[in-house]
Amino acid sequence: MRQFLFKIFLFPFVVTLGFIFLSGCEKKYDAVIDSAGSAPFISHAAFSLRKVYSDTMYNSQGLKKPDDFLTIRGIVSTKVVHPDGLDRIVSVRFNLTENQTSSVVHEGILYDGGIFPDKNALDSLYTQLVEYQFGRVFVGKLTLSLWSVDKSGNPSNVIYLPLEILRRDNQKPILSDLQMDSLVALGGTDHVLNFYITATDLDGQSDIYRVYFNSFIPPNGTPSTSNPFFMYDDGDIIHRDVIAGDGVYSLAVKLPKTTKIGTYRFEFHAIDRSLDSSNVTTRTIVITN
Repeated sequence: MRQFLFKIFLFPFVVTLGFIFLSGCEKKYDAVIDSAGSAPFISHAAFSLRKVYSDTMYNSQGLKKPDDFLTIRGIVSTKVVHPDGLDRIVSVRFNLTENQTSSVVHEGILYDGGIFPDKNALDSLYTQLVEYQFGRVFVGKLTLSLWSVDKSGNPSNVIYLPLEILRRDNQKPILSDLQMDSLVALGGTDHVLNFYITATDLDGQSDIYRVYFNSFIPPNGTPSTSNPFFMYDDGDIIHRDVIAGDGVYSLAVKLPKTTKIGTYRFEFHAIDRSLDSSNVTTRTIVITN
């Protein structure tokens, strides 16, 4: 389970190991503001973080471990104006959303009070320092959204800035030790097929995102309409998994007595959180009457 921890600082801070500022992301909007309007307007926004390569970062002990929690810090700033004056602006806010789940993982307020990291008070440039802690295994894209609200509750336009966490030197998962039947005689009864395979990843077991197999039906190797079959390492007896988190992925599949006889092909895959694929392990089962 990924964890996201954030802290907002309104005062000077001590730089710790892992503090980085990468190439910033900035958006500007050139537009004529309607003087008769009554809503705030964001004309400029910037975020000092855009791409973070977690495999280049060390933990607070100066080490690299698969189960590390890493910290990045970035400054977000935005230019906000109002046709009726800056005193009409009540708040300037941001939130950070994980794109894959569409869940907001953090939110906060930007200030224009001249207190670090804001440089000058009341210059309509609102700023905030964001500290974001995440597990080294996390790989994905996030979106920083910024907007403002005035005293009448009128919202401004919204600006979206991207943040991506990735690895330069990702290690692909590895599949091994596949255990499954190779011959099943139906004999007029239903059967249960048990599948077991070991998946490992040098970036840590929690970097494994999915383990699954596809089956192909004789005689022409037509893909099963039930593909893919996801396997589990959750300790659930329903899946025939014995120990949760031991790297052995399992699945039990019912084989009806009416199953078409012939040779079935099975292809096993694993993918990690960088969406890199493992080696493909292939095995067949011969089904007879």
